[in-house]
Amino acid sequence: MNTVAITGAEQGLGLELVRLCAQDGHSVLAGCLNPGRAEIARLASDFPNVKVLQLDVTREGSVAAFSDVLRGKPLDILVNNAGVHFRKWSPPDLVSFDDWEMTLRVNTLGPARMAFALHQCLVAANSSKLVTISSDWGSVSNHPGTAYDYCSSKAAVNSVMRGIAKNWAADGVTVLLVHPGWMRTSMGGADAPKLASDSARLVKLAIDAAGPDDNGRYIDTDGNDMPW
Repeated sequence: MNTVAITGAEQGLGLELVRLCAQDGHSVLAGCLNPGRAEIARLASDFPNVKVLQLDVTREGSVAAFSDVLRGKPLDILVNNAGVHFRKWSPPDLVSFDDWEMTLRVNTLGPARMAFALHQCLVAANSSKLVTISSDWGSVSNHPGTAYDYCSSKAAVNSVMRGIAKNWAADGVTVLLVHPGWMRTSMGGADAPKLASDSARLVKLAIDAAGPDDNGRYIDTDGNDMPW
């Protein structure tokens, strides 16, 4: 079975991905900003192969402590799922620059920080996957004309991961960017058409199906290429 690390694991898509990976028998490291939340605690109680760890992807010390748990061990899959989107429906010209900065720290620098911290663990697995949950709003060519903070953070992380894909291919690391669809989560809101559990199942299928030929791709959950 694989060793899988998932960030933002205490709710929404992250929680459901932890559940699916645990059900498959994988060893799961669940990185949680709020590890005391009832849902992830219950999941860890039900599955002894789930280890819940505190993780703030904006803090180097927190990421270092998380990576220390894996130091010298192979990591088969890293899923960068932690993300934020503040004041989602506010007029874009009224964006808070403090919020914009935090959005970049979480959505762009967070995945980069996790990838760099766990690079050698991914290499040690010989054939590993570095997966980042992106968004259709990360597409520059299909920019929705709103949410400048969120859109720029996802476009930027797409660029970072595309670069990593070029540089780490020789290490046996397959890099994948996945748009999970609009989900009913704390970020997506109650009007979203998809349940997090449904999206998680499709995201996991995309991850499981990915191979070296998919390195650097930006896809939806049906495996279709998203426009950059």
